[in-house]
Amino acid sequence: MIIHKLKLTRNTNMWLTIIELVISAIAGGALTGIFTIHETRKSMKIDNKTKEDERWHSFADELQEQITQLNERMDKKDSRIMELEDRNASLRQQLDEKNTSLAKATLLRCTRLNCERRRPPLGYSELSPEEIMEETKIEE
Repeated sequence: MIIHKLKLTRNTNMWLTIIELVISAIAGGALTGIFTIHETRKSMKIDNKTKEDERWHSFADELQEQITQLNERMDKKDSRIMELEDRNASLRQQLDEKNTSLAKATLLRCTRLNCERRRPPLGYSELSPEEIMEETKIEE
């Protein structure tokens, strides 16, 4: 009977040891899980913030590059505008000179048609009337 009780005690002790190991594994894992959940959440939040910061930095870099490209395009367009304004000013000046020449030619147009002695009405030259008369006498 003592041997039988000894076997029962050994068998019971072994089961108790197995149960204790299972309970301690569960409890230890649970305690470890409780402590690590908080740390895991923190590290996940930090990782998410880091990724978000990287996306914002890449977005800011893209915007800066676009701003640089737009500034270059605007500089090219500004220089083209200045070039065209200069050309426009020179063409206007040429037009004014041509209009002045046309007005002068219109005023100095001769009134006598089919005549060898054609003279414009408003002082064709800077010669005095006497000089003009002498010139016409010489030509005759």
